[in-house]
Amino acid sequence: MLKNISSTMLIMVISMLSSLAVTIILGRNLSISDFGEFALLKQILLIGFTVAIFGLDYGYIKFFSNSHSSNRKIHIITIIIIVFIALLFVLLIKLLYNFQLYKLFFIFFSICFGSINLYQAALYRLKNKYLLGQLFTSGWKIILIILISSTLLFGLVYHIKFVYMTITISLFVFSSFIIRYIYKDNNIQYKNVDYKNYLKLGFIFWLINSTGLISGGLDKIAIPLMFNEEVLGIFTGVSFIFVISLTMIGSAIGYVIFPQISSGKNIQIWKINLLVLSITITAVIIFSLYGKYLVNIIFSGKFDDYISSKLIFYFTVIGSLQIVHTILHFILSAQANRKQLFIYLIMTIFFIVFFILLLVIYKYFSFSILIYISVIIIITRILKISSMIILLKMIKNDQTGNLRNIPEAI
Repeated sequence: MLKNISSTMLIMVISMLSSLAVTIILGRNLSISDFGEFALLKQILLIGFTVAIFGLDYGYIKFFSNSHSSNRKIHIITIIIIVFIALLFVLLIKLLYNFQLYKLFFIFFSICFGSINLYQAALYRLKNKYLLGQLFTSGWKIILIILISSTLLFGLVYHIKFVYMTITISLFVFSSFIIRYIYKDNNIQYKNVDYKNYLKLGFIFWLINSTGLISGGLDKIAIPLMFNEEVLGIFTGVSFIFVISLTMIGSAIGYVIFPQISSGKNIQIWKINLLVLSITITAVIIFSLYGKYLVNIIFSGKFDDYISSKLIFYFTVIGSLQIVHTILHFILSAQANRKQLFIYLIMTIFFIVFFILLLVIYKYFSFSILIYISVIIIITRILKISSMIILLKMIKNDQTGNLRNIPEAI
């Protein structure tokens, strides 16, 4: 398992560094308001990918966990669902945010391409080809930095329109490979697949993953609605290096253990616990000593007036909690039955509402807006993680659930 995590981490590190580089370049060259719009765009796309895929990436892994076969009809049905839901999602975005028509156009196609990439990644993950799976999941970020860097070398001026266009192109590259699966897979054995059950299973994961991702990125979604994009730009600039670098680690671990747990394999959870603890302690020490310098160097001093030692500590805590939250999310998704997944869904919705209420009452306090947002994220995340651990213990003790090899909660 650790070998698979390492290979997955290789692509994740490269794509994460690519994402960091893009953020640095755009953070230096865009206005704070446009940089905030870029942060909002990324969050919209991440949620959009998950919403449009309808949970069929995870549903595919669960449905075919005992066999790696599939067929052409599965792929076509999935693509049709992606396009339809992406259209509805973009209409909702139009109601919430004042995006221009051409921006909505790019958002729609980006969501379609990104969702197809997630689906293809599931095909590879089920075959234990985790490196290829991760390449289809986040390889577009590598292409994006190539396009961004090329523009930088030619001395062209960055504009928010350019950002929308390059992101769409980057996502399209890997999504085009789906044509290969459509023409290749025509497995006779699975002509009579229970498509209704496949979609129902996907629907459950769609609810869980969509609400989970909204919960994880609720700050970036809510800040522009309640304040403005400039506040989001500042928040993103001062928190990015601390939160994202740690979140990546949790995603790498969860990415590998989900299909293994789904197929009934044992995992050594104590090794994961030790790894998470070591990373957290190291991050706190390094960021406490060099956090201000990192932000100063990365963004050429643009956010120096907003960063502080207290914020650095808060952001490091948020990143560390995100590692645990991500791993628990993958374990719950792999092990819970439908009733337990529904409980997890209700739990996630509750904490989304809870966070929004805490954000709304900010006007009654005189705290710094960045500190206040950080504190309520920490509070919400700790409470949710505690609830997830309790739910995992309930799952372990539930003799009627369809569970196998339940690991001890982190």
